[in-house]
Amino acid sequence: MNKDTWIDHLTHWEEFLHIRLQTVEDEGEAEKIKRQLKALKSIRLSAVLNPQLLIDFINPTDICQTESYEPTEYYLDLNTSQKDAVAAAIGSERNLLLIQGPPGTGKTQVIAEICLQVFRLDPNVKILVCSETHVAVNNLVSRIAKTNQDIRCLRIRDKEQDSELDAFSPMTIVKSYQEWLSDICDDQDVINLITETLPDQSTRGMEKALALSANVIGMTCNRAGAYHFLNSTEMFDYVIIDEVCKATLPEILMPLTAAKKAILVGDPKQLPPVFCSEDIEIIKSIENCNLQKYMYIDDLFSESKDVKVLDTQYRMENSIGSLISTTFYDGTLKNGRDVMIDDSLLWLDYIPTHDWPPEEEIRGEKPIIRNLDECKIICRVLEQIAATITKKTDIAIIVPYRNQIYELRRAVHDYNLLKITVDTVDGFQGKEADIVIFGVTRTSGTFRFLADPRRLNVALSRAKDRIIIVGNKKYALQHVLFKKIAKACRTIQVQL
Repeated sequence: MNKDTWIDHLTHWEEFLHIRLQTVEDEGEAEKIKRQLKALKSIRLSAVLNPQLLIDFINPTDICQTESYEPTEYYLDLNTSQKDAVAAAIGSERNLLLIQGPPGTGKTQVIAEICLQVFRLDPNVKILVCSETHVAVNNLVSRIAKTNQDIRCLRIRDKEQDSELDAFSPMTIVKSYQEWLSDICDDQDVINLITETLPDQSTRGMEKALALSANVIGMTCNRAGAYHFLNSTEMFDYVIIDEVCKATLPEILMPLTAAKKAILVGDPKQLPPVFCSEDIEIIKSIENCNLQKYMYIDDLFSESKDVKVLDTQYRMENSIGSLISTTFYDGTLKNGRDVMIDDSLLWLDYIPTHDWPPEEEIRGEKPIIRNLDECKIICRVLEQIAATITKKTDIAIIVPYRNQIYELRRAVHDYNLLKITVDTVDGFQGKEADIVIFGVTRTSGTFRFLADPRRLNVALSRAKDRIIIVGNKKYALQHVLFKKIAKACRTIQVQL
């Protein structure tokens, strides 16, 4: 990225966030926006703890390839591409590393191995593990702690988080320290004196102090912006950001300002950040603003000379994996699970009772997009599955439109042995299910949102054993991407 483009992009983000701050009513959301603005100001002033990391982030084409460090042994079972990514991550001279992880390729496994290896090399290492979502952070911290109990782990949650991973919370750690103190000290006056001087474990000061004494610290990117790290003694040796392509630029920059080295793990072929309708209106109000269309992190992956790609997926049945590989990854994604299942790709075709969305439900630019025909078909499919399965089965019903979600949730019933989740594509990124039922929903109108390659990639790659697409083929085959997908499926004609 050239200098002018970078500065313009930062300026647009600042304008957007200032307007967003004026309109937001929730105090917690306002605090997050203030943290992001603070991070952008620090970047403009180059007030970061490792300026070379920032330079590499802005100019990925100038990053020099360095020697990798090959571990003598691994904690986890890794394939060749995963080992290559781990070796590159712990090479001593590299400030920034990008790892692309297509669906099911073991990103969590690789990140955990990197943390375990750098701890082996330096038991005092400080690693900040971040993501845009709490679920991803929880998965990483639990995987690392479970593999090596000598690593000191800390999980700092936002206030709205649940009690998951309480064993690594600041409150639990301070309580454990107080219990240890009582066990080794018989003088209650001394115990009282020490414990009374401890800051409240819910304060930022205590959280920061615990973070600087832990080996692995897990928090969201936004939470990382809550702390002011003053100098190199408070700098993290590594920051690892998972699902980085789903995070906005300000979210990514917050943890980068406090680290010596950064490892960014994501997939530019899966979902980008999501803007709500209010955000989109603000973006439209800013002259020449392209925040919704242009994603800097995508350019970072495409322009960098040394992206480590995880090339083998272990989630999907072979036919599903091959479909995802040829459709979205130019045939480069290998099948590691190596399982073949009959009728793993099905397309249920039907003749609609009328156009969906119906003409009477189109309201200006925002039609009510739903399809009652497909709701009926999907319910029949669930009944057939429930009548034939013999084990607990996870089913993800994924549709692109919110109104169809509401219709399906009302229509779908509980079935014995079926765990059914109905949600949008965005709600399923990072998850998986035995069977994915994808409802096209539309039978007329635009494909602009429906056939977005990144959204379809996420929707279909959630499936482990079977994909069932419900859609009117006459409409769907008008789009080249759906035509390619339909060609890989066995078609069944369904009568309404």
